[in-house]
Amino acid sequence: MRRAAARVTRCGAAMRQATTLARPRRLRSPLPPPPLLPRRSRDDDPGLYRVATVPNALSAFRIAAAPAVGVLVWHGHHDAAALAGCALSLTDWLDGYLAQKLDQETILGKFLDPLGDKALVCCVGVPLALRGELPLVLVGLVVARDVGLVFGTRQALRNARSSKTYDPRFFLFGGMDPRAIGLDAAPSVISKLNTGLQFVLGGVVLARGGDVMAGYLPAVLAADATVDMLCGGVVCTTLLSGADYFFNKRGVVANRAPP
Repeated sequence: MRRAAARVTRCGAAMRQATTLARPRRLRSPLPPPPLLPRRSRDDDPGLYRVATVPNALSAFRIAAAPAVGVLVWHGHHDAAALAGCALSLTDWLDGYLAQKLDQETILGKFLDPLGDKALVCCVGVPLALRGELPLVLVGLVVARDVGLVFGTRQALRNARSSKTYDPRFFLFGGMDPRAIGLDAAPSVISKLNTGLQFVLGGVVLARGGDVMAGYLPAVLAADATVDMLCGGVVCTTLLSGADYFFNKRGVVANRAPP
């Protein structure tokens, strides 16, 4: 029995050795492994620097058409101005949708989009204030903050740029990529609330002064108390968003991105 057990043990060891010898050995390459290529960042996408895109064209059209809405308001065509304002407001949603659908998100578009909203608000608010339908102090506060944000941001970019770093692709920003000094166009929550209240206030005032829309406006919205509350909300959010920009380097047109 002992001899049989020893024989089985030797046979098992021989089989294991044969199996080990039959396995192919890995050959080591004399060449070093190829270096890993760095992942391409979303910020390095050349498509971000495009100018001629459909969303950018819509934003530019909204900016160019805003003065025409202001002319309608000045001449008392409130119904037509309200319809034109609603149509331009829809382009605000459309350009964002097309930017994602067509993969045409650009740096210029991120700044043109909020700039179009501000242009429409100013072109509607100034004639209404001059006609006595909105408080002049309220409209002056909104316009002063928006103009200060736009030109203050552009001047900051110009001051940060040297003559050797001028880039014609960013001529609207003083020839410098706004991200180079940490600026982005993502609005804060208070800025979004401020813009929304401005649109609602402008729409209610236009509907109240229209010949046709005044008959369809609910009594709650047409009440003077509602307009006063909307005016107060616009004043508070305008001041808060302005303070948010100056103290936290954030705002409607250009906000400082986190490091």
